[in-house]
Amino acid sequence: MLSRLRRYLVTGLIVVAPIGMTVWVLVWLFEHLDAILGQWLPVPVRFPGVGLLALLVILLFVGWMLRWAVGRRLVSWWNRLLSRLPLTRRVYNASSQIVQSLLDRDENVFQSVALIEYPSPGSYAIVLVTAPAPSSVGRLHPGEDLVSAFLPTTPNPTTGYLLLVPAERLKIVDMTVEDAMKFIISAGVVAPEPDQPRMRGLNVERLIRDAGKRRP
Repeated sequence: MLSRLRRYLVTGLIVVAPIGMTVWVLVWLFEHLDAILGQWLPVPVRFPGVGLLALLVILLFVGWMLRWAVGRRLVSWWNRLLSRLPLTRRVYNASSQIVQSLLDRDENVFQSVALIEYPSPGSYAIVLVTAPAPSSVGRLHPGEDLVSAFLPTTPNPTTGYLLLVPAERLKIVDMTVEDAMKFIISAGVVAPEPDQPRMRGLNVERLIRDAGKRRP
């Protein structure tokens, strides 16, 4: 039962992700245009957690619906519609390509962790190497082995900068992507070592023990 729900959830996520990105951009545009025009539609009551619950229900429903021929035809029709409408096709096609490229990869999206001299000489930042630079960019710099590297920000690594840099400027670090993310999110507080045992989740026993020590 759980494996079936997990399969439905993943399948629904694959289908809904490009649609969600497209809807998010459209909502963003609507809200900004609405703000400019001064037409506010306030919602007096908000229920925290309802949005997340609704999202899970939608993902499970879409994943379950794809089991049936009618559901697959409906999703195919919706896919063709969004990929052709002038208002949605750019965002939808781009987000669909991103999701598909992530699914087609057998390995991790990030190939390695590296250091780059940034933002000034003598200072270094952690980057995540993703892939070789596009050939259209490489042709502008013949003789240079350009790679794409993502420079995440602290404490929110989902934002950052995409750098196209020569590979020789990068110093590969013996660190997993997961450990690098911990290091970035914690602002350097969590610095995993190669021989340090990997921690999964919270150390509940330690939290209880430390909480007891702090009592007056």
